[in-house]
Amino acid sequence: MTLTLRRRAFRVLCVLLLVAAALIPFLNPPYVVQDYTRICVVALPAIGLSLLTGYGGLISLGQGAFFGIGAYTTAILVADHGWAWWATVPLALVLAFAAGMLVGTPALRIRGVYLAIITLVLGALFPSVVMRFGALTGGNQGKPLSAMAAPPWLPLAGDQFRYLVCLGALVIALVLTRNLTRGQAGRALVAMRDDETAAALMGVDVARTKLALFGISAALAGLAGSLFAATHGIVSSETAYVTLTGSIQFLAAIVIGGATTALGPLIGAAVTERLPDLLSDIDPVLAPAVYGALLVAVVLVMRDGLAGFAGRVFDSITRPKKERR
Repeated sequence: MTLTLRRRAFRVLCVLLLVAAALIPFLNPPYVVQDYTRICVVALPAIGLSLLTGYGGLISLGQGAFFGIGAYTTAILVADHGWAWWATVPLALVLAFAAGMLVGTPALRIRGVYLAIITLVLGALFPSVVMRFGALTGGNQGKPLSAMAAPPWLPLAGDQFRYLVCLGALVIALVLTRNLTRGQAGRALVAMRDDETAAALMGVDVARTKLALFGISAALAGLAGSLFAATHGIVSSETAYVTLTGSIQFLAAIVIGGATTALGPLIGAAVTERLPDLLSDIDPVLAPAVYGALLVAVVLVMRDGLAGFAGRVFDSITRPKKERR
């Protein structure tokens, strides 16, 4: 009874959140809508890390590089070759997916801190690569491009259209990853995370699963980068999301929101995107320290993140009195 109630409540919550999210661009000024658009974009790499780290047990600090691959694919093709933004998205996904599988190859032999260091190097070097090919990428001056605009047959302003496109991509990613983690594939991922040897004995192709996880995670980051470039109209080597800072932010998002929860990456993205700015408005000097302290508190008190903590509270409320005893 409790499980059925929880599923129904979760579905109702998702519908209410979707309705509220769809109304955001029609109830807020453009600069607020842009903030929500960034949250949708940041949530996509976090969803990829949720699959890779939360379910697969593999650590990556290179999401910023995959984000950058998607962003520069769109920026270069739109600005230099006249492509429509939507036509660049599939190529951005493919290139990021291929790069993810290439980087994930070492995961077939190593894991833990050693794998984290390899991906850390990738995330740290990517801005330097962008600067090295500055004639193509624009370097720290940035690569400007025409931002996506609503088609003439849609009665939407530019900021409204951009937000709804990013929201649609986010909803699709959430639905697909939830379906993936709830079925047989999800059980295979958890088995591999807990014990690779036992998972292999159960018939799980560990090597192929690892490569697929890295590819899917990178593809989601590449999609986010492509949407970022198309919605903001410029990307540069100093864009935070393509640097190591962005990779750390994406990882912090799943730690705060919950790495193995459906809405955890979205909650974490909202917190990591907006909380530092809110704290800076209160006290710019103490803001980093307060933000770090809050992150440590979440890790210590809420091991499964804000979404997991909320789920446990709901379970305790809806559990029958006999079970509480």
